[in-house]
Amino acid sequence: MGIEITENNSQLHYLNMSAEIYYRQTLNNCAPYAVMGVLNILTEEIKDPEILAQETGWRIIKNLTFPQGLIGLLHKYEIGTREYSLKLYSNNEKIQWLKNQIDNETPVILLVKVKNIQHYFTVIGYDRNGFMLYDSLQEKENEDSRKTIIDKKEYAGNRYYKNDEIIELWNNGGYKIFFRNWAVVCYANV
Repeated sequence: MGIEITENNSQLHYLNMSAEIYYRQTLNNCAPYAVMGVLNILTEEIKDPEILAQETGWRIIKNLTFPQGLIGLLHKYEIGTREYSLKLYSNNEKIQWLKNQIDNETPVILLVKVKNIQHYFTVIGYDRNGFMLYDSLQEKENEDSRKTIIDKKEYAGNRYYKNDEIIELWNNGGYKIFFRNWAVVCYANV
C-alpha cells in the first residue's frame, strides 16, 4: 500500500499565509508556531503562537514536542490531518509528493533536522527548484522584532530551500528510528 504521487507540471504554486505572522519562535516552540502557520493558511485566522504553545500536549523536557502533540493541537482547532512516513520512497518521489500536497491546497508540516536540532516547519509552496516555507527558526529581522527575515521576497514564506536541501533536512529528521521522513498533511474540516 503506497502513497499516490502524480508527476507535476506546475512551475510555481503556493498557499497564502499572512506575512504579518512570520514570527521567530521562542525556545523549542516550533510545533505550535508551525500550527499557527497552518491555521492562518486554512482559516485566515491569526492565533497567538505562545497561547498555542501553552495548549500543546505530548511535550517532554525543555518543551520538545512529539508529533502527537502537534496533531492534537491541530485537531483542537478543527484541522484535519493525515500522517505519512516517506522513508521508503526515493528523493524524487518525496519532492513530487510534497508538490502534490501543495497542488491539493493542503499545507504540510515536516519533521526535519537542522543543525543537529529536531525541528518542525510548514511547507507552503514550491517552484521548479525548491520549496517555500514558514520556518520559525529563520533569523530575526532585527534584535527588537518578533518577525523574521525573508529569504526571497518575490516568493511566499520566509525561507526557501532548494529541492536537495529540503530533502537532506527531511531525511535526517526523526527521533532515532522513529518518525523518519515524517509529515502531516493538514486540511480544513468541512
